[in-house]
Amino acid sequence: MAAVLTECDLHCHSQALGAMAKRLESAAVGREGEKDLLLFLKSITQHPPTVGPLERLHPQDCAEIYRLGIKENGIYTIQPDLNRPPLEAKCDMETAGGGWTVIQNRQDGTLDFNRTWQEYREGFGSPLGEHWLGNAALHALTHTGQHQLRIELEDWHQQRRYATYNNFKVASEAQRYRLTAREFSGDAGNALSYSKRYNHDGRSFSTADRDHDRYSTGNCGQYYGAGWWFDACLAANLNGRYYRGCYTGVTDGIYWGTWYILTDVRTGERYSFKRVEMKTRPRNFVGTS
Repeated sequence: MAAVLTECDLHCHSQALGAMAKRLESAAVGREGEKDLLLFLKSITQHPPTVGPLERLHPQDCAEIYRLGIKENGIYTIQPDLNRPPLEAKCDMETAGGGWTVIQNRQDGTLDFNRTWQEYREGFGSPLGEHWLGNAALHALTHTGQHQLRIELEDWHQQRRYATYNNFKVASEAQRYRLTAREFSGDAGNALSYSKRYNHDGRSFSTADRDHDRYSTGNCGQYYGAGWWFDACLAANLNGRYYRGCYTGVTDGIYWGTWYILTDVRTGERYSFKRVEMKTRPRNFVGTS
């Protein structure tokens, strides 16, 4: 198939086709190679002839992959920004209709989320496990059109809740990756708009080495050891330190204040979640219910 593609006239750039042919030839035999081939074939047949594959060799997000007919959960190659290299992302094709691009995952504490501004911009970890997709990718995924954010939480008693925001956007780096998270629904409570002092919606992203929070006498990112859209400082911090349930001291765990309170008055302990997953898709996406 790769050899045929390089010879056929599909109004494509031969250089791009040649690169894809090499990629297909080197792909391992099996379902992963088949998925790459199928995605490529569908992308070049569904785009208008005036659009060359050099501009869009990969789907923009998991919603586009779903619309191409690939409806299995898995790790796929996407390219949210044409000016940046493609990247690997986990796609949730089942939850609430599917089409979700997973942008953050916490599950076992194997990855340190106390990272620099640059690391949060570029992303870190692996979509196979704990990871942050990257603020540059978040901006590219959400800066045009309307998008949803879904947050799924699991405590250490196998209880699960979720929060959905029907108006989700991450601004550019020049705007400090400012968060928009509005139009809440779900059973986990709206911790991103908790109160006047602890309101993450509309706040800039902060890390220990880039202080953009509204806490005038300190650095929330440094104090809580994470990158997040801090206010002064937090009612939620899903990038906090991974604790196995209860802990004491600074509230630097994985925190969602509208489910578990800040401190248990009986024990003085705080609570950190077992599992968190953040994911996004276009607001107008229609999948299977």
